[in-house]
Amino acid sequence: MSRVLYQAENQITNGYKSSHPAVDLVKKKNETDTIIAHTGGIVTIAKTGVPHDPGSTGNRSYGNFVKIKHDNGYYTLYAHLKDVYVKKDQRVNTGEKIGYMGETGNAYGAHLHFEVRNPSDRRIDPTPYLDANLPDGTITYFYQSYDNVKKKWLPNVAIGSNEYAGNFKNSMGGIYVDKYKIRVHDKTKGYWLPWVENRNDYAGNLGNEIDGVQIENATYRVHLKNGTWLPWVSKTDDTKDGYAGIYGKTIDAIQIK
Repeated sequence: MSRVLYQAENQITNGYKSSHPAVDLVKKKNETDTIIAHTGGIVTIAKTGVPHDPGSTGNRSYGNFVKIKHDNGYYTLYAHLKDVYVKKDQRVNTGEKIGYMGETGNAYGAHLHFEVRNPSDRRIDPTPYLDANLPDGTITYFYQSYDNVKKKWLPNVAIGSNEYAGNFKNSMGGIYVDKYKIRVHDKTKGYWLPWVENRNDYAGNLGNEIDGVQIENATYRVHLKNGTWLPWVSKTDDTKDGYAGIYGKTIDAIQIK
């Protein structure tokens, strides 16, 4: 059985990706169903009165939706509902009915748009939790890079994971980082750009290549285009070991412990 549908197992019609940080679900055989709370918590938003509105943006694109904050700090969000059964500030239990699947907002066919958000209210892949408990509440921080060749931001990567941000052979033009203070050396301009912190801005000039990175209070390394990974760095000073990179050598990936 599903943790978010009342009667049956869910069928994924649109999976999680950078352009769609959620999963779209229907009941098996493309049927609609009652929506239930994945986990107990407090309703922070219970939006009603939104019609079917293809092309809408922002919160209106969710249509009628419910957002729940759980005791571990995580959130779940249930969008495009036909009916909403709960109210803001209401305490709901795991498995409690909270609405019915619909086609309100920016939707094409009745379905449930389901999101999971970490304690920083950042969307993460909900797929592992469709029939499993949410994480234990430990805050996960993320970072991402801008691909100058594809001209887009790549998916978020968790700090401390074995993953990296970037595409080998494609230069990076910018880096977003949660929590940490970061700056990059612009290879095109030949100087260090201003420090930015905790995603209040990105480090870089989109379209310009990066050949140096500094991150305060972190351990990090970079990968050179058509080269290899350079050694891990944990300092930020003017010595050769105080930044990750080699002046004049394009960086195409970064990894943060």
